[in-house]
Amino acid sequence: MSSELYSKIYNFLVTAKQEHITATSVIYQGIEEDPWISQNDLRSIVNQAIGFASNLYAEEPSCQLKLL
Repeated sequence: MSSELYSKIYNFLVTAKQEHITATSVIYQGIEEDPWISQNDLRSIVNQAIGFASNLYAEEPSCQLKLL
């Protein structure tokens, strides 16, 4: 797994405005960084980043993240 790609997607999830976070925007982050990444690798990285971002928002009740 590319840690740079994971970091980019995670940072996008926790810093972007909620209305800007869509499935397409998250996938675009991965394809922009590595256009040749396999679908399964990208899915794995996105799922892990969403998991950690969800944990962050669960710890901060004032922030709510509506994910994909």
